[in-house]
Amino acid sequence: MQDFFELAFSKVNFVPTLLAILFAIYWVITIFTGLDIEVADADVDVDADADTHHPDSQHSGDGVWDSILKFFYIGELPILFILSLVSIFMWLFLINVTSWLSWEDSWIGFVLYLPGFIIGLLITKVVALPFLKLYRMFNHKGEESIDFIGKVGAVVATVKTDKIGQIEIKHQGDVIRVYAKSMTEEEYKAGEQVIILEASPDQKFYLVQSYNL
Repeated sequence: MQDFFELAFSKVNFVPTLLAILFAIYWVITIFTGLDIEVADADVDVDADADTHHPDSQHSGDGVWDSILKFFYIGELPILFILSLVSIFMWLFLINVTSWLSWEDSWIGFVLYLPGFIIGLLITKVVALPFLKLYRMFNHKGEESIDFIGKVGAVVATVKTDKIGQIEIKHQGDVIRVYAKSMTEEEYKAGEQVIILEASPDQKFYLVQSYNL
């Protein structure tokens, strides 16, 4: 056991081990307390970036970056879930390979980060597929089965004209988060009330404006 800890916290493996521990702590807190640590901006920025490569934009067809995001289910599954899996598989790769090559305390061991990350992504692609099917079946952000037009919600991640944010809506006792953009030039910050006026053509987000009682 001592040898394992020395290997895990060696010069080369320290950062991957630390990341794996942080992700593990995050999921333990989320599962056992129900606390949803705010990571909206991370998810939103990825979707916003992907949106700039939509076929309706100035680009013809999907951009390379958009295709990569779709290939690894980013935007369909929570990005922290994807990053957690990549981190775990990259860590397992580094632990085993650095031990086999005796590179755990050698600077040359850092060249393994890139192949480790790529292998982690590819394994995640396979492992995440069943979760993707379940997510589509039971969750899929809840937008398709509910008519959100005309509903009022509270902003949880900044909403702008050129940036997708998130708002929370109460529906039949549940709190549902959906992506949103400002319909006007106005920017809406966390806590402000907005009303949903229409959905985007691709149904990925909603257009909102300020709601004043």
